[in-house]
Amino acid sequence: MDITIVGAKDKDLAKNLRLAANSFGKNLFSPQLAKHINLNIKIQDKLDAGGYCYCISDKSPPRTFIIEIFRARKKIHMFSALAHEMVHVKQMAKGEIKDKKLKHNYVTIWRGKTYANDLLYWDHPWEIEAYGLQESLVAKFLIEHDQFKNLRQKRANWFVYD
Repeated sequence: MDITIVGAKDKDLAKNLRLAANSFGKNLFSPQLAKHINLNIKIQDKLDAGGYCYCISDKSPPRTFIIEIFRARKKIHMFSALAHEMVHVKQMAKGEIKDKKLKHNYVTIWRGKTYANDLLYWDHPWEIEAYGLQESLVAKFLIEHDQFKNLRQKRANWFVYD
């Protein structure tokens, strides 16, 4: 994966977000697919959600994505948001989810089934998958990288939920 990180004011944060994105990608993508994913992670001070994911590629399925992450005081929230949005990258890159305009409305096609946009956010199956995977991706990442033992001691506030 080609990963660019913009807006991280802390070198440790940028380094560890890149490490996390690679870890999440290894768990979500085949090695062949991962080679073709271009990811631009933007840390935002003002965002009305924990994160957003956009594809910016004309290819079908897309290969270039922007993930916006809200700059949270507790960094664990940023890692969770990144994991969540990486699941959406997987969904788009594998062609599991597509938005389509029908007449005057947009619909979402999820694994071959069409969903009108009248469902509640929490009832969307793509969100159920993303929320279901995000914490296990973060936990696996933290366990896999022994360097986080030192980081947790130096920056304990990064890993504490409010």
